[in-house]
Amino acid sequence: MLKNYFKIALRNLWKNKLFSFINIVGLGLAMTFGLIGLMQIQNVFEFDNFHPHPEQTYRILTDFKDEKGKAASYASSPFLLAEKLKNDYGFVEKSARVIRYFSGEMNNRIKSIRLNGIYVDPAFFDIFGFPLEKGSYPVAPNTVVLNHETAVKFFGTTNPVGKTITHHDFGVFTVTGVLKPYKYRGTHFRSDLMVSMATFTSFNKDKQDLKNWTNYDTYTYVLLNRNTKPASLDKALNAIALQNRKDTDFGKTSHQYRRQLLKDISPDFERLERNAYVDDVFSLSVNFLMALVIIILAGFNYINLTLARSLSRAREVGVRKVSGAVRSQLVAQFLIEAIVLAFFALLIAYMSFMTIKQYIHLSWIVWEVDNTRLMWGVFAGFTLLTGIMAGVFPARILSAFQPAKVLKGELGPSSFGRLSLRKSLIVIQFVVTLIYMALNVTMYSQFEYMATENENFNRKNILNITLAGNDYKLLKNELSQLSGVENIGLTSDAFGGSASQYAIKAKRTDENTAAFHFSVDKQFVDNMKLTLVAGHNLPDAAADSSGNFVLLNEKAVKILHLGTPQEAVGKMVFLNNQTEVLVAGVIKDFCFSSYEFAVSPVVFQYNPAQFHILSVKTTSTAEEATLLASVEQIWKRYHPYDAMVYSWYEKELYDRYFPGEDMKFSGLTTLVGFVIAIMGLLGMVTYSTQKRIKEIGIRKVLGASAAEVVRLLSWSFLKLLLIAALIAFPVSYLCSVIVLNIFTFNPGVNAGLLIGSFGVIFLIALFTIGIKTYQASISNPVDSLKAE
Repeated sequence: MLKNYFKIALRNLWKNKLFSFINIVGLGLAMTFGLIGLMQIQNVFEFDNFHPHPEQTYRILTDFKDEKGKAASYASSPFLLAEKLKNDYGFVEKSARVIRYFSGEMNNRIKSIRLNGIYVDPAFFDIFGFPLEKGSYPVAPNTVVLNHETAVKFFGTTNPVGKTITHHDFGVFTVTGVLKPYKYRGTHFRSDLMVSMATFTSFNKDKQDLKNWTNYDTYTYVLLNRNTKPASLDKALNAIALQNRKDTDFGKTSHQYRRQLLKDISPDFERLERNAYVDDVFSLSVNFLMALVIIILAGFNYINLTLARSLSRAREVGVRKVSGAVRSQLVAQFLIEAIVLAFFALLIAYMSFMTIKQYIHLSWIVWEVDNTRLMWGVFAGFTLLTGIMAGVFPARILSAFQPAKVLKGELGPSSFGRLSLRKSLIVIQFVVTLIYMALNVTMYSQFEYMATENENFNRKNILNITLAGNDYKLLKNELSQLSGVENIGLTSDAFGGSASQYAIKAKRTDENTAAFHFSVDKQFVDNMKLTLVAGHNLPDAAADSSGNFVLLNEKAVKILHLGTPQEAVGKMVFLNNQTEVLVAGVIKDFCFSSYEFAVSPVVFQYNPAQFHILSVKTTSTAEEATLLASVEQIWKRYHPYDAMVYSWYEKELYDRYFPGEDMKFSGLTTLVGFVIAIMGLLGMVTYSTQKRIKEIGIRKVLGASAAEVVRLLSWSFLKLLLIAALIAFPVSYLCSVIVLNIFTFNPGVNAGLLIGSFGVIFLIALFTIGIKTYQASISNPVDSLKAE
């Protein structure tokens, strides 16, 4: 029986080649994203499987109850727990603490990158498998080890060991080593760098939270001796919790510790608090939703085309029922057809997956898993489920036909296929495609704006060079003699990243206000083309009193209540409660850091001790390669043992703000959704014209022109497209406004671009409809009517 079902399924696929092609390719393209999503899910189950002692390594969790009896489970525990376990219990071979609160902008004085890091004990590297590529692990205060990718971002091919990177709040850090590449997306220790625990303790030596048992900000890991039973650890944790309650006043709250085996950490079935980088089951489901939406759109095609062809299958169903077939057998036959089609689609999906893997490189997508056999089993199960989902609805409808009515010819085309349903599915396909495309266009517009705009400050023809010490005057003077150099400024930090923060106030008795602080000279202000709304630029560096003058932005003037920008000029303000400076000028507000947030107060002051970057303004006609070679030659004369660290500012900011690979992936999903919708429309138009071929012949014999026939056949489909556009445009515009409101600085909704995008899709759809209806309209009526 099953063998016959498969034969019939293959014959039907071969007989209806166009519909089979549309269904297989459309479903295959959609399933590609399903495979990607499934691979991410499998990766979550394979988290941290590369460490050397998985069966001996445990994380300690904390179960907490507040005064009202409300329970919460934390992935973290007290800072003192790791040391207590190691010192008091002999079966604990090693213990390690991990603290996650290290993040922010770090720079090597030329590149500023937002990083996430973790503080770790030295024993961390004995318990877990993070081998070194070069250098040594961090032990001393203010030392770090970088992962391979971060080292490349900062230093390229230069050996980073011994070099420094700077954090605005925590100071200068020395790079002691670089880790070998590891499964960055396959561990809950995901971080760009690892900082010595000695750094954390030196920063927080007076913090009381580290000296009691009531704070749960530390992640505690233990490695048990071989052959130690987990029950021993349970007993120890219970004893420590009991001792805590005797030694510390917890009030009406209570807590208990418990172990969690390393391999049980991911995925998170408990939805633990403070469980960073571990996906819970709900999050996995939400992340898989996008793939399901695309697959559902492709499933609409199968339902639409199957129901549209229901008349041609009706007599088959009638004959089978008369011959003794029961409904369940017919349902099984139609389901097998859908499943066979889905497995053909799997081949297309896998080929598409491998192609995307070669051309799109995203850090948040995993392209490989460890257990490939399991992967293929999951893919096969997913394909089977997809086939059943796509085929179950048409199977139930087709198998319900009454044989007497079918064989008597009492059922006509209008009786089949739920025409209103099929129209609704086409409209839904195009509405979803248009809205998703509009959101992608909006995000592209925003990222392009951030990466290329030159309104806030100048980024064109700027070469930034990191200084290698404070003796920069001779270097600056010689560089200024080069023919391609227009102006040279100095700054502590380049715009586009973070900066130092100072406390400012207008009077000694006022409350302090936080403001960003840049140490600059007047040439840097000129290079950035900042607009002065009142006053004048900073004095020349030659003046002894240059450091006594500052520039404020309009936001700082407003917060300090200095009046209008013109009134603020000449007034005194205080920096860090001690330095009294004079406001030389007021600069128009501009975005110097993040496009997402509102403008912050900012102070510009001449302070040579904090200069770290030479801002070289080049002429528009300067040849970059030639100029750079000349600059490097001069640099080597003054710093023969230091490599010149530099960047072209415009390119650096473009790379920083424009997520090219993300936009490629989003564009690809939009394209796939659009292709699926167009292919479904093509199938429906083709089937419609085939069913009306005799009607077309009669109309032509009666004198209808080709244009009239095209209009007649096209109008019903054009109405569906117009309805989809009328629904999608206002929804798309509203969604675009919501998305752009995330960013304080944005280009606004580009209605013209949205209309143009809609227009392109409409024209392609119109062309698809037109070409098929035109082919039908020019057919010879003799051929279509000769059977009559």
